[in-house]
Amino acid sequence: MCISVSCLVLAWGGLARPLVAADAPQKITEITATPDFDVAHWFPTVSAPTARLDVQPYQPPEIEERYHWKGLLIQSLEFNAIENSVRLASDDQIRIFLVNKPFWHDYAASLKQFNMRRWNDGDDFLVNYIGHPLEGAVAGYIEIQNDPKARMLEISGNREYWKSRGMAMLWATVFSTQSEIGPLGEAGIGNEGGWTYPKLKCTRPCPQYKPGITHYTNNTGWVDFIVTPAVGMLWVLMEDTLDRYISDPVQGGNYKRIFPKILRGGLNPARSFSNLLRGQKPWYRDWQHSGVPLFKEVHFRPADDQYEDEAQQPRFEISPHYTSLSTVVNTPGCHNCKRTTTGSGIEASYRLTRWLDADVDLNRQPNASPLPSDRAGGNLTNGLFGLRSGFDTEHYALKLALRSGFVQFNNAYLTSPIEGSTEAPQTGKITHFAWNVAISGDYRIGRNFALRCTLGETLVRYRSAAEDPPGIGHPPYLSWLSHQNFVNRGNWTFEAGPVFRFGAPRGE
Repeated sequence: MCISVSCLVLAWGGLARPLVAADAPQKITEITATPDFDVAHWFPTVSAPTARLDVQPYQPPEIEERYHWKGLLIQSLEFNAIENSVRLASDDQIRIFLVNKPFWHDYAASLKQFNMRRWNDGDDFLVNYIGHPLEGAVAGYIEIQNDPKARMLEISGNREYWKSRGMAMLWATVFSTQSEIGPLGEAGIGNEGGWTYPKLKCTRPCPQYKPGITHYTNNTGWVDFIVTPAVGMLWVLMEDTLDRYISDPVQGGNYKRIFPKILRGGLNPARSFSNLLRGQKPWYRDWQHSGVPLFKEVHFRPADDQYEDEAQQPRFEISPHYTSLSTVVNTPGCHNCKRTTTGSGIEASYRLTRWLDADVDLNRQPNASPLPSDRAGGNLTNGLFGLRSGFDTEHYALKLALRSGFVQFNNAYLTSPIEGSTEAPQTGKITHFAWNVAISGDYRIGRNFALRCTLGETLVRYRSAAEDPPGIGHPPYLSWLSHQNFVNRGNWTFEAGPVFRFGAPRGE
């Protein structure tokens, strides 16, 4: 009896567990008390149990937020894309180089001509000492806002603050260096270093240029490499100071007032711009929103059974297909005319993540161009390599592919025909660089079989017969870039065929 009473009391206190009575003929598995069971009514001498003070509610362990490398890279690429877009929109020379010149040849030629024996690169004060420091400050704030600890710090004398700003300066140095000599920077897009111009605001030919008196430059020097991160970090410290000692007192504890928000955003242009790159308002400050996720995301999460079905989708897809390409060919009745050529090919893809596939598409079209020219001739081989993304359902899939590659003919002129000459140029393989964007739709008959149609556009770069004059030119206009020029032509594509899907899901 005493054992039973003890079990009931422990059960009421939330600590009951299976007990075995040693002297009982039968095994007692578990005794459970309910809130309606009145201990005092049945056992007047036993008082009701009291709450255990040492039992605390379960607290899930805190997961430390890690550094956001993905955000750092994506936001930096966004910033780089915005800078290049402004340069392309405002400078027709950059557009000509990007569209009509061989990219990698001229990028390498530009790097070789960088003049690091001088400080100034020829730009004016506003560009070198205002624009570039602002660029460095934006790059620094991109690093700060992706560091969970650094973004919570205001300017102070403690070690953590200065360490965080030092890391921001390192990233600003990396970003600035890429912006100068990287393939996505001024050496790659615009060929800074590969050509010269007079340090005057005039168009070619420059009537104000005076040999031996007027200086010319290829827009290279140490200034941007040093000023962008160094003065950019001083800009960050200035904005942090204004933020704490002007914006904070004006705003006080009321975060909803409009004027303090406008003031904070206006006094901090670099931080305001970096905030926009991560999808936040210009005046957003992380320390005012403790506990709020860094990135605002909307997830259209499918039902559990649909999610499980997607997770079980095969990783590999192979699609043999019929293909057609509208491209420039040569026939007895037409020279360099657009015709639709046909053939066969095979596409293979591998699922990298739920939303991203690596994709390869190879096609061959026999005798696509019966006669040769400097653009086409003989059999056509087309190879494309890139990524595709989209959505999948049980019976349908719709995906967009972005790929680069080549278009090759095996019996084309290796050089352009010389006007007035009766001798035909030598023939052989000629390869053109190509970009492709395509959208494909699948109808899935089963887990391992589907039917696919693809419609796309392939941009092909053809070598032009027109070449720049030989040599590097004369001051102030010197050029170490390629003498070749290219033209770009769009060509629509169509593919249709079955899809065979196989391979165990990821993780198995």
